[in-house]
Amino acid sequence: MTRFRFGLILLLISTSVFAQVKITKQVSKVLQQVDTTAIRNRIIYLSDDKLLGRKPGTPGYKMAVDFVIDQFKSLGVAPKGDNGYLQNVIIRTARLDTLGSRIELSGIMLKLGKQAVLLPNMNVNTRSGGGSLVWLNYGITASHLNHDDYQGIDVKGKVVVVRAGTPSAFPASEKAHFNSPANKGDLAAKNGAIGIIYLEDKPQMLALAHDNAVKGIMGYVNKDGSVGSGRVSVHPGLVFAATVSTDLLKEKISSLKPGSAELNVSVNATVKSNYRDLESYNVIGWIEGNDPELKKEFVVHTAHLDHVGIGKPIRGDSIYNGAHDNASGTACLLEIARLYKQTKTKRSVLIALVTAEEMGLLGSRYLASNPPVPKDKLVADVNTDMPTLIAPLLSIEPLGAKHSTLMNEVNNAASHLGLEVQEDHMPEQVRFVRSDQYSFIREGIPALHVKYGLKTKSPKLDLKNLIDVWTETHYHKPSDEYSDAAFNFSAAATYVRLNFLIGWQVANRTERPSWLAGDFFGQTFGAGR
Repeated sequence: MTRFRFGLILLLISTSVFAQVKITKQVSKVLQQVDTTAIRNRIIYLSDDKLLGRKPGTPGYKMAVDFVIDQFKSLGVAPKGDNGYLQNVIIRTARLDTLGSRIELSGIMLKLGKQAVLLPNMNVNTRSGGGSLVWLNYGITASHLNHDDYQGIDVKGKVVVVRAGTPSAFPASEKAHFNSPANKGDLAAKNGAIGIIYLEDKPQMLALAHDNAVKGIMGYVNKDGSVGSGRVSVHPGLVFAATVSTDLLKEKISSLKPGSAELNVSVNATVKSNYRDLESYNVIGWIEGNDPELKKEFVVHTAHLDHVGIGKPIRGDSIYNGAHDNASGTACLLEIARLYKQTKTKRSVLIALVTAEEMGLLGSRYLASNPPVPKDKLVADVNTDMPTLIAPLLSIEPLGAKHSTLMNEVNNAASHLGLEVQEDHMPEQVRFVRSDQYSFIREGIPALHVKYGLKTKSPKLDLKNLIDVWTETHYHKPSDEYSDAAFNFSAAATYVRLNFLIGWQVANRTERPSWLAGDFFGQTFGAGR
């Protein structure tokens, strides 16, 4: 399907659901007032060496927080955190205590780091238990894709064994969701298993995973004391989660027919974990709507404020400034907030600069799980993460929009700004589930994240190659720092206008955004909203 037809079909689908919100002359006038000098100055400050890479828990991150608060005050954006503008987020690092941890298969002790890895537990310091092993292939239930590894087998009180990956026919976003070890563990616990074992073929990956377990995995502490997960976690209902060398079970598994089966192998494990908690902050402001009823609902705009801090020196530079990732997104979101202050909306708007995205979407996961307003009043999230403002912005790829009626707002805004809407050109990177919008998706809230499309005016400019080269050279490296040559501020202005227009339409539409009928993410997370 051509990109033009893709955009046209989505436009027809979305506009058949709701009539477009008219973009008024007053709003069009406001769009021309984007201050690129202010965007530039914000990026320069936030990516300065003195902020030391804005890692949560460091003085540099606190400087970024203070900067955003000052910006909110100067813009007239009111506070909406737990304490003024601040929403406290406790980030927990759980580390594996190797001296107190062990795992054995049918009585044979395995060597940690060589034959097996145990994940630390974020909720309980020490847990022990075991049971018989059940082979579950991928360990996935995806009824809408006619796949269920749990069908016809009882795993209650047992330990499931799964391999990495998903069936090749799965769509890209579903591949990312179902391939997540945390999601496979959650499903195992839901089906009554007491543990999960992931198989790993490569010894070097076992060693790396063990090293990471000893250094620690991260989550966030909810107000009730429970711990929410990042990208890697152990479900509270599981006694343990482990990774084991495929060689140890290969003979048992290779003799099986496709499908699930008992392995006639027992496992026992003890996991001892040590904790370290640090306090960080989301910075949240709000702009009140003017409709007596709709102002009780909120459109959320997010961008992550953090980066990775100090790291391995490259060419003598150890400060990972994060100018594009995500000082630029923060700078653009503050400008979006300024545009909202010059207009009126029926719904209220939350502007949230979140922490610990680089640690596993922790700040946004905490915000989406513990919002400062009733959760059922959050209607949509528009996320701004690393726009990669390195070339003229002529087309966009709205990650996640096709799952909901938000595609209506995207198409209308893009049409107004003369932008072409394209498909995701790198679906294998599953970007839809790799940034903060996914935290809201998991709470059943329609969300999107707009990335660059590949349209150019010059056939000599290979924008895909330009982005690929930039990513290889600068992404998560000290060289992601500010220079005038590193940014296209005309593109920044367009990006601000686009994201503002998407949110502004949602904030003024009578109907809330809704998931499309039969959409996997809507059915999985959005039931009852």
